[in-house]
Amino acid sequence: TEAGEVMAGEVMAGEVMAGEVMGGGEPMGNPGCYSGPPEHMCDCEVTEEQCAESMGIWTEQCACEGGTPSADYAFESRFEEGTSISYSGQTARHALIAALKSYMGGLETSIAASGVFEEGTLISVLNVFFDCSEDICGGEDITVSGPVANKQSTISDISSGKNLVGKLAGNDAVGQHKDWSTEFVGWGAEDYSPESLVRAWFSQVEANAINISNGETASAPNGDAIVRPDLSASGQDYTQLTQKFLLGAIAFSQGADDYLDNTDEGKGLLTDNETAVDGKAYTALEHNWDEGFGYFGAARNYLAYTDDEIAGKGGRDEYQGAHDTDGDGSIDLVSEFNWGHSVNAAKRDRGHSTDLTTEAYAAFLQGRALIASAGANLNEDQFAELEGYRDTAVLAWEKAIAATVVHYINDTIGDMDSGDDYDFETHAKHWSEMKGFALSFQFNPRSPVSDEVFAQVHTLFGTAPALPGAENFMEYRTGLLEARALLAAAYEFETADVDTW
Repeated sequence: TEAGEVMAGEVMAGEVMAGEVMGGGEPMGNPGCYSGPPEHMCDCEVTEEQCAESMGIWTEQCACEGGTPSADYAFESRFEEGTSISYSGQTARHALIAALKSYMGGLETSIAASGVFEEGTLISVLNVFFDCSEDICGGEDITVSGPVANKQSTISDISSGKNLVGKLAGNDAVGQHKDWSTEFVGWGAEDYSPESLVRAWFSQVEANAINISNGETASAPNGDAIVRPDLSASGQDYTQLTQKFLLGAIAFSQGADDYLDNTDEGKGLLTDNETAVDGKAYTALEHNWDEGFGYFGAARNYLAYTDDEIAGKGGRDEYQGAHDTDGDGSIDLVSEFNWGHSVNAAKRDRGHSTDLTTEAYAAFLQGRALIASAGANLNEDQFAELEGYRDTAVLAWEKAIAATVVHYINDTIGDMDSGDDYDFETHAKHWSEMKGFALSFQFNPRSPVSDEVFAQVHTLFGTAPALPGAENFMEYRTGLLEARALLAAAYEFETADVDTW
């Protein structure tokens, strides 16, 4: 499916679909059926039922006299001139996670260039990205790119004073649905919190780097020396584990269990929508919803892309993961770039029956339009409607993660079955992506995966893959299929999708 298509019945008839709401609180445009990409056409002559049957999107934003309907995440402030949208801090953390991954992935080259590592040296560098005390990470270069040059060059160009550890699950003072210092699950019998697990991985990478720089290398199953400090002899790729885990323990956790949650008064959806936050162009509720959207990571014109384009796997050259939508010659990493799980959603939609891209984005868009058009605190019916949009957006978001876990289960099984073509680094990479993503489900208080099933899946995954020659090799392979079946049942995935992701 394409990024803008929707299955019949998945978008409720008559709901505000698209973006721009002016100061008076009323949506602009005409009711009609929006086709999505690649045509971007509106038909105001059909009924809502006919629109659903044609797999279109019913919207109040059609410009049927010629022109394109607004399906962008675009909302004007009702307090001052300009936009009410703000989530640069979320984008900065996406950029920090990407920069940390880039640095960890280049450690083999760093060792070759600099020689011996001393204890504490490497961890101090990793903590530049993780702790970012006194904004020392602000000058770090942006490590992602799009079809044209980035508007921002460093982390602080996006937003200053941000770090990763402060937003990690368990490090918020209020609002977590579990005590992550004691209830975190998924990395063996030892008690870890999300923070202590990341720091344990950092310590292992540093220990490996010191050994390698001293000429003491471990061996892969075929006897080759392991010269990457982010790769263990057990088959753990710490770069992949760290990046995938942080996307869950920061971005997904903050979205599902903080900004879009409604369990604590004064947080998330239980915040004011009457007055502007002091000195800002938005209400607290508008801002919280935007911050959840920012952690999902979609560009503000997400529906203008095809799945191939979001994934960087084809389509228009100027839409490969990002697009210069405003035509200023650069990519604004806050509004014009697709980050994190929003990309995974498109990757899983490609060639499959799911449309996770539209499910998530349409719900984010509809919820924000409801908040803006209300112009005041939501009444009981409006709040129930907003909860529905939240549930749809977060579930589609989690399904994108879960489908990606299934994808890497399949890849890991493929590595185990590769025979003479077996590659240790590829096996470690795929297993670590599977494991890192799969740790995310526990951070959603409304996850369709029960605590019991979650623990069972991670018992089957363990904390390292079964490598060729291991006594439990075939038993472990069988366990991966069992874990895949558990996830397929929990998320109600189609068998054909599960088999081919």
